[in-house]
Amino acid sequence: MDPLSQALLGAALPITVAKRKFIKVAAICGAIAGLSPDLDILIRSASDPLMRIEYHRHFTHSLAFIPIGGLLVALGLWLLFFRKESFKLIYIFTTLGFATHGLLDACTSYGTLLYFPFSDERVSWNIISIIDPIFTGILLVFCILCLFRKSVILMRIGLFLSMSYLALGYIKHEQVKDFVYEIADSRGHKVERVLLNPTIGNNILWRTVYQFDGFYYVDAVNLSLFSNPILHEGVKVEVINEDKIFPELGVDSVARNDIRRFAYFSQGFIYQHPDHENLIADLRYGTLPQDNKSLWGIKVDTNTSDKHVKFISLRKFEDKHYDEFWLMLGWDSSSEN
Repeated sequence: MDPLSQALLGAALPITVAKRKFIKVAAICGAIAGLSPDLDILIRSASDPLMRIEYHRHFTHSLAFIPIGGLLVALGLWLLFFRKESFKLIYIFTTLGFATHGLLDACTSYGTLLYFPFSDERVSWNIISIIDPIFTGILLVFCILCLFRKSVILMRIGLFLSMSYLALGYIKHEQVKDFVYEIADSRGHKVERVLLNPTIGNNILWRTVYQFDGFYYVDAVNLSLFSNPILHEGVKVEVINEDKIFPELGVDSVARNDIRRFAYFSQGFIYQHPDHENLIADLRYGTLPQDNKSLWGIKVDTNTSDKHVKFISLRKFEDKHYDEFWLMLGWDSSSEN
């Protein structure tokens, strides 16, 4: 999730267990702790471009690291700002704040190593976008009210409402999933694997990808609260195998292993980008919900298998993309001009 949401949720949870006189301390400790797992973005290598994405949402986001991360943040805050307060109290606040980060990230689609070191699964529950103004707005309003009124009850209400919004995201995810299976069945397809992502800033318009017989089928589904789902039919993309694509690279070369690493990062949803030579992209995301224009990928030089691949950002949004997105979402942006 975005940093503001992480800080607000990190502040909210410790406030709910704090005494009235410690609300501000709990908010500060929780907010800083809620942001701190993302310090993993500092782990990178000039010679290995994939290290940055490989270690983001890695061990600092795992459940097992929560007491360690909470302790590190507590030590820093206690030594610098809160020497007059009980270290135990500061540690409780920072640990609760730290605990919210990985769990909230797991609610998105990027993938979080929530169970590391016991499992290398990239957990993604796909029930909320990385930016959602309703979720963030609920937390922001109730955090402000709580601090001004010094009311733990208000923060508990805000936390309950924000969790209810996540529950709504889960319900909608399951509804979209049922609809996708119906669409696949109407096409004579048997779903082998499926991915469902709410698009940026909302939980109404979803990007859907399912695999059947060597191809991915990418569509967009509009599912508002009070109407039947609407399908925006998309593209058909050929499935590729990370161990067989570009056979000239060999079985265990640096480039081949990088392809495997990128496939793992992309949860196996990789394909050859149609607009770029030798570029393997992440199908989980697109410029539009139903297209095959990914937001990032890796450029493979088949002539130098002993060198790392290049990580390429493909974000290129134009006015026409925004207009089409708003139309699929159900809002004609041209009417606002």
